[in-house]
Amino acid sequence: MCDFGVEVTRRFETAGEVYATETPEGEAAVAVHRGGYDRMNETYDAVKQWMTANQRESAGYSWEIYGDPTPDPGDTETMLVHLLRLR
Repeated sequence: MCDFGVEVTRRFETAGEVYATETPEGEAAVAVHRGGYDRMNETYDAVKQWMTANQRESAGYSWEIYGDPTPDPGDTETMLVHLLRLR
């Protein structure tokens, strides 16, 4: 399943397939990808390597936070967040 979200400043009523939700709280592995979307797999691989090296496991929930697009795709930033399983 894949959800798409937009940050809002207040709660709202469900309208069709649009509904309010919250990201789960907890410890997370976070990385900032800088560059084109076609190379985000490199940043995902780096997060997975970090989790392995630090004996951490994914809780099965991850999301991306997109920064504002820039004229040069190489300057665009995307935050990758992986919720970690409790120890």
